[in-house]
Amino acid sequence: MADPLLVFSEVEHRHRLPAPKPWKPWASRRGAGVHGVTLALYPGSVLGLIGPNGAGKTTLLRMMAGVLPLQSGKVTGRLQQNETVEVEDLRTWAGHMPEQVRWQGRLTVNEALQQLNDMRGQSTQRIGQLLSLVGLSDRANEPLDNLSQGMRQRLSIAAALLGSPRLLLLDEPFNGLDPVAAEAFAGLVRRLAEKGVSVVISSHMVTQLEGLIDRIALMHRGQLLDEGPLEAVEKRLGLDGRYRLQGRGDLRSSKVLESLQNDVIAWEQDDETWSLVLRGRPHDALQNCLDSDLEMTSWAPVRPNLVEWLCAATGMSLDDISLEVASSAMLPLQATEVSEDE
Repeated sequence: MADPLLVFSEVEHRHRLPAPKPWKPWASRRGAGVHGVTLALYPGSVLGLIGPNGAGKTTLLRMMAGVLPLQSGKVTGRLQQNETVEVEDLRTWAGHMPEQVRWQGRLTVNEALQQLNDMRGQSTQRIGQLLSLVGLSDRANEPLDNLSQGMRQRLSIAAALLGSPRLLLLDEPFNGLDPVAAEAFAGLVRRLAEKGVSVVISSHMVTQLEGLIDRIALMHRGQLLDEGPLEAVEKRLGLDGRYRLQGRGDLRSSKVLESLQNDVIAWEQDDETWSLVLRGRPHDALQNCLDSDLEMTSWAPVRPNLVEWLCAATGMSLDDISLEVASSAMLPLQATEVSEDE
């Protein structure tokens, strides 16, 4: 694998919370945030940053974009030469697409990008190139009020690419997109990665990232639980080697369940169809089904969902983790001293 483009080492940002006192009403304390995250980003790689709402994904993306300062830790990168240097200002190198960008008004697509382009001092020719890249060339003179959600997402990514960033940060980019628009957007991300751009996609929906990401980073309560190539993380957390068999017939009357009982995770039987989720060697299961009177119609690997990722990474039960997803306040998983600053 190529050398990392950027390495974030033990970076932290804690949000300030009011803690007024009678003699000092402006006093505050450190609250929730991102704690001690170490993460490497690679050129041409797409990283999926996943976690429940409130896990700290948006805070970390803003730190990567240079919007929020690092309160501790450092960033090093190989941005210009072949030597690794400490990076002081990430804004020059990162393009950031926030989750909520409200493109509205009578300005045209071209005019909106031109205003942003003037702030960066880029060539006007760059606007036409970006509109072509994101598929909005035919909408260049369309008012912002007339754009669909998919078009607004494309315009947001064009705005993020104005400075020719080496790092592209996308916060929940699939929100509000229909399946067709989502697939077109994923294709655009793949093309950017092929050009050598390092892409980070924040999402709480793992299924949206299948087939798109090369690496995964799992966040919970402001901490990074695990990170790496998708298959490697699955193996470390014991979530690899799972697959689903489906077919027709009566699974209960066959000997398949008995012969595979040690490998069966779950099974279902409808009037005419059956489904098996197994873990182990698929060859044995396939052979057992073929030797029975069951008819197989499909076989496919099973990817873990977000709750399964979190259960495996934290050791919490399904019931506990379900409550955590709903109520997490981004408190550290490990005991961390939270002091008041006076």
